[in-house]
Amino acid sequence: MLRISVNGTACNTASGPENWGDLLDRLETGDGGGRRIVTAVRFGGVAVPTFREPIALGRTLDSIATIEVELASLDDLLHTSAQAAFASIAPLTTATTRMVRRLRVDQAPTAARDLPALVASVQTLTTLTVALARARRCHEPHRADFDALVLRLCRLVEDVLAQQRNAEWQAVASLLERDLLPTLDAWVLVARRVWSVARS
Repeated sequence: MLRISVNGTACNTASGPENWGDLLDRLETGDGGGRRIVTAVRFGGVAVPTFREPIALGRTLDSIATIEVELASLDDLLHTSAQAAFASIAPLTTATTRMVRRLRVDQAPTAARDLPALVASVQTLTTLTVALARARRCHEPHRADFDALVLRLCRLVEDVLAQQRNAEWQAVASLLERDLLPTLDAWVLVARRVWSVARS
C-alpha cells in the first residue's frame, strides 16, 4: 500500500489520485503568497529532482511504495531566497572591490575574464529583487525601494556591458565603484527593514 508523508507527517489519500501529477495538483493549494509549493520529492526514498517533468508527472502511484514530499509557502520560499541573497551580498561586494582594484592597476585582461561571472551575479540579484518587490509581505514604501533598486541594477548592467564591449576598463571600474557598491549597500538596508533577514 502506498504511503505518503508531507513534511514528515503521514497523509491520507483515500480518494486515490492515479498518478504523481494528480497528487501534485492536490498538494499545491492556496493563492498568492500563501500558496503551498512542493519543493522536494522522494519516491521510495530516492530524490526525484525532475518531479515536474512529464515523465515523472505521468508515473502511476501503484508503482511506488512510498512518497515523501516537502512543502513550503511561496512567501516562505521568497523569505529563504531573500536570506540567501543577503548572504551573497558580502562576497559580491568583495568580488566587486577586487575587480575594481585589478582594473585600476592594469590587470584588465585577467579581470575581463572574470567580469561575466560578476555581471551574472548582479543579474541574478536583480531577478530576485523583482520577486521580492512583488511579494505579499512587501508593502510601501519598501516595495518602491525594491523597484528603485531594480532600476539601478538594470541600468548598471547595461552600462557595464556597453563599456565592456568597447574595452573601456577604467569606465567599468568607475561604474562598479561609483554605482554597484552603493547599490549593494542600499539592498542590504532595504532587505533588513522588510524581512529582518540578517537576524532570522
